[in-house]
Order: sequence, then structure tokens, then C-alpha cells
Amino acid sequence: MIKRPFLWGIATFMAGILLAWYKIPLPYIFILALVGWLIVYVLMCLVKRYINSKDGLLWCLPILLILGFLAMGDRMKKPDLDFAFDEKAPCILTGEIAGVVKKSWGNSYYLKDNQVTLLDKGTYLVEEILLNTKDNNEYLVGNKITVSGTIQKFSINTNPGGFNEELYYKIQNIDYKLKAEEITIIDSTYSKFHNILNVIKAELAKVYETVLPDKEAGAIMAMVLGEKYLLDDEIKELYQENGISHILAISGLHISIVGAAIYFLLKRLKLGLLASTILSIGFVYSYGIFTNFSVSTNRAVVMYIVMVTAKLIGKTFDLLSALSLSAFLILIQNPMEIFNLGFILSFGAVFGIALILPCLDSLLPTKKSVVKSIYVSISAQVFTLPFLLYYFYQLPLYSIIINLIMLPLTSLLITISLAAGIGGLIYLPLGVFLSGGAKYILGFYELVCRIGSSLPRNLITIGRPDTFSIIIYLLMVLAFIYVARKYEKKKFLIILVIAMVILVSPKTREGLSITMLDVGQGEAIIIETQSGSNILIDGGSSSVNQVGIYRIKPYLLYKGIDRLDYAIVTHTDMDHVSGILEIIGDKDIAIEHLVLPEISEKDEVYQRLENLARENEIYLEYIVAGDEFLEGDFYMSVLHPPVGYKSASNNDNSTVLSIKYGEFDMLLTGDIESKGEQELISYLNRDNYINGKSDLVYKNVIKEKLSMQTEYDVLKVAHHGSKHSTTEEFLQIIQPEVSLISCGKNNRYGHPHIEVVNGLKEINSRIYGTYDAGAITITTDGEIYYIEKYLK
Repeated sequence: MIKRPFLWGIATFMAGILLAWYKIPLPYIFILALVGWLIVYVLMCLVKRYINSKDGLLWCLPILLILGFLAMGDRMKKPDLDFAFDEKAPCILTGEIAGVVKKSWGNSYYLKDNQVTLLDKGTYLVEEILLNTKDNNEYLVGNKITVSGTIQKFSINTNPGGFNEELYYKIQNIDYKLKAEEITIIDSTYSKFHNILNVIKAELAKVYETVLPDKEAGAIMAMVLGEKYLLDDEIKELYQENGISHILAISGLHISIVGAAIYFLLKRLKLGLLASTILSIGFVYSYGIFTNFSVSTNRAVVMYIVMVTAKLIGKTFDLLSALSLSAFLILIQNPMEIFNLGFILSFGAVFGIALILPCLDSLLPTKKSVVKSIYVSISAQVFTLPFLLYYFYQLPLYSIIINLIMLPLTSLLITISLAAGIGGLIYLPLGVFLSGGAKYILGFYELVCRIGSSLPRNLITIGRPDTFSIIIYLLMVLAFIYVARKYEKKKFLIILVIAMVILVSPKTREGLSITMLDVGQGEAIIIETQSGSNILIDGGSSSVNQVGIYRIKPYLLYKGIDRLDYAIVTHTDMDHVSGILEIIGDKDIAIEHLVLPEISEKDEVYQRLENLARENEIYLEYIVAGDEFLEGDFYMSVLHPPVGYKSASNNDNSTVLSIKYGEFDMLLTGDIESKGEQELISYLNRDNYINGKSDLVYKNVIKEKLSMQTEYDVLKVAHHGSKHSTTEEFLQIIQPEVSLISCGKNNRYGHPHIEVVNGLKEINSRIYGTYDAGAITITTDGEIYYIEKYLK
């Protein structure tokens, strides 16, 4: 007889969800279901060795596969409203408030059953919309409101490693965001139950803000109330980089403490098993609503309900079955939750404990509680490790040790915090007294995290593992579980070690890779050589805030890069350097050499770059035309500006770089303008210099074979496609097969200008722009080169 049919059921349901996500045609799903029924029939009726007639639930597995496929397919459909406007549009909306989340800047309201009216385009029904407002008025769950404002689509990710806002909110079942200009209540009816919970939460928040300093109050409110609007950014970062950010989330520990306390209290009041069970379930469910019902809370609430119900009816509580049922109830409501990191880590950790821990206990038996705690931590991390690397790209080296130090105090911290909040509601000095313990524990947490962060190699940058490595890793973990349980031999632990080595091993580089990131109205180019060098050429934007932190850095970590050998600045306009200014001094990305153009007149930004480099012990280098960089088959030379060049503007003084790798060549032109292009044309026509027709001085003698290039495979179009650059004469000499343009979509400058686009088309150059392709990556072995657009 098959054990744990719920586990088989959720596995099949999830398989159906993933098949829909990868857009497998529906007829193939029905064929797969028929094959499944055939296999069940053969095993049950003919073989009878593995399953028998008591396993009738297996007949439902193909149905669950189809159900998962259809549920996900329905969720992936775009609303009709999606086709009525491009990115944003003015609208009038009518909807009902389903939830309220307080933010540091105002409030977010989750609206359901919405009617959205666009001017001259009709009215559309939309399931859920996120309303953001700084309006000081308080609106209650259940209120029906009319909002005039701007509806906007969520942005998609355009770079490897970047944040996908659209997917993030799709997971939450939210289709659009709305910026309110005016809000009117049309029906003041509200949910009294939700309002009571919100009032209690608000009062508790006031208590914590009164009895604790802001930093500690923010942490406690996140842990106990599920509210993170006061959470200190530094504390959040400290917890993340030490692998204990889960402490800040409402989890099974919170539910267990609350549920056990209420259940014990009701039993002490002698209300009986049935009444105690029902009332404790109601209280725990209310606490879930109270804390905004995150996916980890959802899982914990369902598992608690299963546990106390099993006790009520005299059944044994099975962790894996309860976990499977919990996952099914979450995914049937919203199959997109399968991509929610909270869902993956919450269920992955518990699955790991349920499956790996018994193996470790049998292979390495111990009675020491500290060792048992280590086993629990390892078991949880074995299953979650590939997903942590997939989303965060870095591994907290000391997280197991730090968790061992922290976790024993977490139950005490939550208990004290709850007591302080409740005590403060009754009598504020009591809350002050009780909160002292929480303050000291949080201070200890911060101290341990700071020590952890100061240790060498606290965060090891691995990069995102490829899908194949993750599959191999998980298969090897499952193989370990099977053989460890069957044979109970310590030697099988080597399977886990090998699996981890496969997962975290650095990927070997083949050839040259050049990526132009989508940074909006700006530029950032990253070169990865076969020998292992990493070069950043410019990095800035005038349209994306903190572009270094939110676009350049995530890409580098995604690729497993935490060291830039060179950061080259072509010129000091902020749309080329704002991100570099942010990365200098960042603890996750080290810059070894900052390379600046050698100029006589240094502006404020130039001097700021120099000062930051010196403060962070970054080696400064200065380049002019004639300088070279050679590493194996990779050769890069500086073509512009020469010593003594009088530029017409800061743009025209841009450093121009020529790259050659085998037979592949590329020209990077910064923001050079027509005057600089004329000088470059003269330089490329070297006879002018040999015959003494120029009085400009070039620093080094350039090797004719490598750098006297007149035609290029790839051109990085100057100045984001401005008509003041990339002249017809210049293009006739360069003759690029491919032209790359970095600029923002619908930017206010109108880049790329039609004159430049037409000029490139006239020479039959293929045009790729970050504004519609996202990040553009060129890979080459020195003979053939390939171009990949991030947005297909």
C-alpha cells in the first residue's frame, strides 16, 4: 500500500502547474494523464506488487495533474484591461477594500471586485489591484470606494538577476497598481471583525513604539505583528547577510507559541477537548489575518489545524501529510505561489527536516541537544540551499552557527514581546518593564550579526546555479534519503557532499562575454574574459534610481562576480557614473582598479571619484589614446582622446575603446560627438599622423596588426543614439555588422534619434536596443559571435 497519498497528490498537482508555466499544449497533458491511468491500472490490477486496491486514491493523480495545469493556465491569462493601455493611463476605479498594509510613506490598500474605467475605452473588470496613497484618511476593510488616479502595469525584469515586479505581484494575485489622486467612500459598510483586529494591531504598535527605541520597535513589530514599515534597513541587511532573516517573518514558531498558549489556557479552564480545539483554531486563524497571512503563516495555520484536529478525532499527526495538505490548499487558491520564495523556503525547510533529519539521526546517533540542533539546521538548509542561491546568489558561510546561537532565544523573544504588548495595553509601565528583556535579546542578536559580518568570507558569492545543476542536486539528495533509510551506512553521507560541490562549483568561462545592461537612460557594459577578469565600462543612469544597487550589482552577483578588476569611466556625466559611485565601497562588490580618462580640467564628479577610490584603497589609473590592455587573446586599446585634445564638451572627451578577441572586434564610443568622431577618423587613418598632419600626442605606439581597425563587427552607438553623434562618414568607415544602443524606453530625449537609426539601416547594420531587448549579451569564441536579448 502506498504511504502518504497526500504527498503524491501535491507532487502531481505541482507538476501540472509547472507544465502550464512552460506552456506545454493541453493535448499533451491529456495524453500524459491517460498514460498515468494506464500505469496505475497495470500496477494495481496486473503487477499487484507495489500497490493494491486500497490505493484507489492513485486514480485521482492524473486528475490532479490536469487540475493543476488548468488552474495555472487560468491564472496566467492577462486581464482584458491589459490590452487597453500601454504602461499607465488615467482612470476611475470602483472597488472594495480587502486588506490594509501600513507603509513608511503612507498606506497600501488591496482592492477586490474592481471596475476600472478608462477615458474613451470603456469599463473593465479586474480581480485585485494595489492602491498606494499618502492620504491621511483611514479606510476600513469592507469599504467600497471610488478612486480617480493613474493605473499602471508592474514593470518586468529586463536584466539577468534583476527584480521582476510583475511576477512578484502576480504571485500575490495582484494585476495592477494605482496611484490615487482622490478617494471617495461610496459605501461605508465595513468588516467589524477585520476592524477589531486592525484596532488591536494599531494599539499594540503604539505600545511597541512607546516602550522601545525605533530600531527595536521595528524589529518586534515585524516579528509579532507582521508589519515592516518601521523595520530598520541596516538591521534587515544584517539579518539577511547572516542567514537569519527568517526570524523577522511570522512562521510556524509564532503560530505554535500562540496556539499552544491558547490551547493550554482553554484546557486549564476545563472547556473540554472539542471547545478548546475549535476556539484555539479560531484564535490562530485570527492571528493569521492579524499578521497579513503571509505564505509561511498560511502553512503554519493549516498544519496547526490538522494537528489539533487529528488529536480531537484520535488520529496520528503525520508531518509530511499535513505539509502536503497545507501546500495544496495554498496552491489551489493561487498556483502562482509556487514561485513565491516564502512558499519555497517555508515548505522546503520543513520537508528537509521531515526527510533529512531522520537519516542523520540514524547514521550519526547522538543524545547531545546541541548536535541535534545542528542536525535540524543542516536538514532545513539541505533542501533550501539551491533556492537560496537561485534567488540571492550568495551563501552565508556562518549561518548554521549563528542560527544555533539565535534560535534558542527566539521563542523567549516572541513570548516576551507578546507579553510586553499585551501588558502595555493594560498598564504602560508594565509594558516598559516586560520589554526590557526583548530589548536585550535584540541587542544580542545585533552584536552576533555584526561579529558574523566582520568575519572573513562571511558571504560567499556563488552566482545563480543553472537549472541542470539544481535538478542533479535534488535528485542526489533524494537518492541519499533512499539509500540512507534502506541501508543505514555512514558512507552515503558522501552523496550530500558531492551534491553540494556540484551545486556551488564555479562555472568555467568559455571565450569572451560582453553584456550591455538595461539601465534606462544611461549605460553600463560588463566584460568577462576567458582568463577570469571582470571589467565594468561605465555604470550610471539618469532615469533609474540607485542603478548601481538595483541593476548593476544584482547582475554581477547573479554571474557570481564579487570583484571587478577594472571599472573604467569614459566620462563623468552622471548617466555614466552614478552606479559606480554607489558600488565603490559596497561590501559585496570589490573594485581593484578605477580607471579614469587623463584630463587637465577635473570637474566635481571626477574629483569625487578620485577621493572615493583613495578612501576605499582602490588603485587609480589614468588612460589616454594609445594605452593598451592585453590578457591572453583579449586585447583592448584606447583610441580617444589623445593628449592635448580640446573637447567641445564633456561628452566629446569620452574615452573610446577598441576591443579585439581573435577575429571578433567591437568599438565602444562612450558619448563621443561629431568633433570627436572626426578626430577618431583621422586617428584610424594613421597616415595623417605618420606624415605629421596632427600635432596631438599619443602616449604609446599602437600595434598596427591589432588596433588599426577600420571596420568592426559590433559598434556601441555613441551618446544613446543621439543625432549629434554617429555621422554618416563615421559609419561608412566603421561599417558595423551589429549596432548596440543603450537608452531608456520612451525617454524624454527621443533617443535613439531617427537620423541615427536610418543611417545604421543604410549600411545594413542590425540594431539592438536595451529599450526593447533588455540586457544584450554578446558571446564569442574569437571566430563566431552570438547575440542574446534578455527580452525575447
